[in-house]
Amino acid sequence: MDTPLVSWIVATRNRRAFFLRTLDCFARQTYPHRELVVADGSDEPVEDLCAGREGVRYLRVDPDTPLGTCLNRAAETSRGAFMQKIDDDDYYLPAFMQRGVDALRASDADDTIVAWDCFLVRVGDDEALRFSGHGWAAGGTLTFTRELWERTRFRDTREHEDHKFIEDSHARVRTLCAPELYVLVRHDANHWNDLRGTDVNAYFRSLPASGQRASEVFA
Repeated sequence: MDTPLVSWIVATRNRRAFFLRTLDCFARQTYPHRELVVADGSDEPVEDLCAGREGVRYLRVDPDTPLGTCLNRAAETSRGAFMQKIDDDDYYLPAFMQRGVDALRASDADDTIVAWDCFLVRVGDDEALRFSGHGWAAGGTLTFTRELWERTRFRDTREHEDHKFIEDSHARVRTLCAPELYVLVRHDANHWNDLRGTDVNAYFRSLPASGQRASEVFA
């Protein structure tokens, strides 16, 4: 099977330590034909972290640029036939890109968005990783074709841009259960903090432990 170029698109702002991990996750992906396109609105730009890294392309954006607009800028600059919208603070295991692309190619690709149905969660510095349970379409895991994005760009919004993208696309959502490949990371600077009236961190801490530990997964 051929390996079309896959573009990771990511927006980052003032998360330098997390972004270093994003670069590491990208470098470890097993899918061979890939690029990472970064739209950076940080007060301290991360261009120096990107310099000289194979497959990484850097865009500087105004710090006030809405998140959805940043993602569209990254998508416009990208070259891949397929895209994955990732988050700059989450953790992606090496087979993540391959698994998402395989699922998309096995579907009616131009009318499908692939997303993770379940995942692991790290809250703060907790060593125990939680299991999310099923029924999600995790916004940091969206896999789709360039053609679909060209029909349905991200809204120029500062939050919830991923789920609005799903709604606007009218695409079929194909969900994957591969929690071993994606860790949602919760910290003090998250944008999403309310889940149906409940504090998001408190909700995730109430979930059962997955049996996996951060020091093992993040090694």
